[in-house]
Amino acid sequence: MRRATLALLFILCFAVQATAQGGFGVAYYDVDKLYDTIPSKFYDDGDYTPEGRRRWNGERYAAKVRNIARVVDSLSMPVVVLYGVENEQVVRDVVAAAGEDYAYVHRTQDYNDGLDFALLYFADIFFVERVTPWRGAMCVEGEVNGRELTVVATNRSSSLRVLFEERDLHREGNNIVVVGQPSRAGFANLGVEDCSLKAERAGRGNIFTSGHWVMRDRVASNIAGHKQCDVYIKSWLLNSNGVPQPTFDGVRFCGGYSSALPIYIYFEEIFAF
Repeated sequence: MRRATLALLFILCFAVQATAQGGFGVAYYDVDKLYDTIPSKFYDDGDYTPEGRRRWNGERYAAKVRNIARVVDSLSMPVVVLYGVENEQVVRDVVAAAGEDYAYVHRTQDYNDGLDFALLYFADIFFVERVTPWRGAMCVEGEVNGRELTVVATNRSSSLRVLFEERDLHREGNNIVVVGQPSRAGFANLGVEDCSLKAERAGRGNIFTSGHWVMRDRVASNIAGHKQCDVYIKSWLLNSNGVPQPTFDGVRFCGGYSSALPIYIYFEEIFAF
């Protein structure tokens, strides 16, 4: 784990709390399977029930909700995209537990694991005008300080291409932020830049696997001159080995946050108030 510790120190030198800078930011956080405790009739979530392998009871669920809410509050970004929430009630519980006053958008994805995207936002900053769900994706269009902003959350590159076409996202004046796990190979064809590439080339990542940090999740945008795009890291998100503390290690309950760290992009001027 020495390599993990050294890499962690390197990341900590660069990770910042974007709220301290007073600008506009979008964050993305894979919360790593935030299920409720009620068995679903439509997909197999049996491991995440009180009788399941992970003994997923009300106490463990409430602890996970508090953990995710703590991360959201710490980020304090005008827009925070979550992935890995089971349903709208789960999103409501996170928002209720958060100290910040967030509104939210949620759409059911109909994945075979039952996990969805949700977008939390400050309603006095980001004015949501349209929400388009698609297979493995959610597109939220709105306005920030008189400028168009579209946030697309997706884990499927094919859905990303469809949404760009269906919603005419290339229209003049539309500012786009893409978050999630799409293949970066198609970014250039869509007119967006992989903003997380700079941090990745510097050795930073948001998951730790096979002995090194990997930038699994991506942020891409067509907005020129973003101030910063990086991994968001706090010591309390990590275990004693300096890697993300998950909720479970196999079936062993660790009580952590997620196996992934949040990532974010920060803009200083284009959405200035």
